Amino acid sequence: MHKNMTRGFTLIELLIVVVLLGVIATVSLPSFSAYDQQKINVAATEAANILRLAISEARRTQGYVLVDGQSKPGHLQLYYSNALAEQPPAAGTSAVMDPLTKTAIDLNVIDGTFSQGVILSPAFITGGSPYPRLLIDGSKATEMHVFDAANNNKGVLQSGSGISLTLGEHQLPVYLDEKTGLVTWYGHF
Repeated sequence: MHKNMTRGFTLIELLIVVVLLGVIATVSLPSFSAYDQQKINVAATEAANILRLAISEARRTQGYVLVDGQSKPGHLQLYYSNALAEQPPAAGTSAVMDPLTKTAIDLNVIDGTFSQGVILSPAFITGGSPYPRLLIDGSKATEMHVFDAANNNKGVLQSGSGISLTLGEHQLPVYLDEKTGLVTWYGHF
């Protein structure tokens, strides 16, 4: 005669499994955090490069370049523009092209392979308020004017302006100096 034995897990075996899962989770969390840091640093580098290119193009052409962080949420785009900060299809306006890829400049942090999930917030400041668009006048030694979403000129760019990048609890600002056009950010927060 056989006895039917039902065997389950002992309390000690269950505790060992729970402890092992805790150790694995603890070891893997810092690598996720490092990956987030890498993503926000990539986005900050790209945003800084776009601002530098905008200033360079305005100076090179002695014309207007519009930095647009409003038309497409999560994107930063560049346009050759006019004094009214118009963008295509307005006459005399066109997208600024990437010198290497020959495609329109468009930083997309929403779907970007290396920056996915980063929140991009343009904060071009005038009168103490942040706005999403910046017009750079290359004919006047890089004079910069801030525009709101309705395309109204709000005034001259002020100190503390730039682009804020956020991923989870991490925030990384990219600053644009209102007098010199110098773009700075401090990576690896």
